[in-house]
Amino acid sequence: MDKGREDITALDDKHLHEPHDEKDLIAADTDGYVKEIQPTTDNIPHEVRAVVPSVDDPEESCETFRSYFLGCVVTIVGTGLNCWFGARQPGIYLSPLLAQFVVHPVGIAFAKFLPRRHFHVGGRSFTLNPGPWTVKEHTIVTMMATVSFPTATAIDIILATKLPVFFDDPELGGKLGYQFLIVLSTQFLGFGLAGMAREYLVYPSSMIWPLNLAKISLFNALHRRHFDESGEVHVTQEGPDPPVHGWKITAFRFCLYATLASFCWFFVTAFLLPFMTYFNWPTWISPTNVKLAVVMGTFTGFGLNPMPTFDWTYVSGAGLTPLITPWWATLQIFSTSPKPLPSQC
Repeated sequence: MDKGREDITALDDKHLHEPHDEKDLIAADTDGYVKEIQPTTDNIPHEVRAVVPSVDDPEESCETFRSYFLGCVVTIVGTGLNCWFGARQPGIYLSPLLAQFVVHPVGIAFAKFLPRRHFHVGGRSFTLNPGPWTVKEHTIVTMMATVSFPTATAIDIILATKLPVFFDDPELGGKLGYQFLIVLSTQFLGFGLAGMAREYLVYPSSMIWPLNLAKISLFNALHRRHFDESGEVHVTQEGPDPPVHGWKITAFRFCLYATLASFCWFFVTAFLLPFMTYFNWPTWISPTNVKLAVVMGTFTGFGLNPMPTFDWTYVSGAGLTPLITPWWATLQIFSTSPKPLPSQC
């Protein structure tokens, strides 16, 4: 068995330092059991090559006081707000992309104003401010937000236990131990299933995960990672961005313009023209038609409306990301989602 572990360790080092073929992906011990499928760098899709840098700076700061402090703050505030707004209609969901965008100037401020004094504890030295705010620190904060922002499904169990319309047991539902354990157990179950599926959903190069590509693209814009004429990413901090496919605007400036336009459009749908949130135009044709209201109505019917809303908050509140997720994946979500019962309509 020791010889098998040595072979696996040597194979891991090979995968970390040089390209490999598909036949090298599986490492087995002396008993013939597959130990792990290593990630491959061959045949990377074009979408990934156009966004993800192929180089890394091992000296760049990663696990620092700034990253973990900001990650904990973002996790507590974002999760609390998502739980608070969860019952709103239409629902408001704070995306990890928002945390990724907001935390960047805070990280830059920490890098500028935190003291750079070195502290010595137990023979080890650390500092609150190791230097410039790095993309790796930014990534740690974003990962913590990504894991925590989607509220735990077990919260619905707690609500169902306490509310009179369901189990009406406020004594059990109000116990902190019950709440903590049921949330923790279900979350660990989800992380366990995700770990078991990583060989099929994470390691293969065909697993693109478009939402993660969007986050990496935002990292490139905020940290000024440059693209060349072919769309390849280069980690550099000097010089203007070269035009890519005719676009001369920088990624950071485009991000700012898109954010401003999104805020302005939300102001229109939420305050100036609120009827655009529930664009229930079929029932306007015949307001007294009961059958039309049952079929097309948003509140009193099935809501079979080809153009139901112009409010992006309402669209994203349904758990969709149409600008990021491919259209075929969105259609699959609709086709596999549970159909409501007639009594629920």
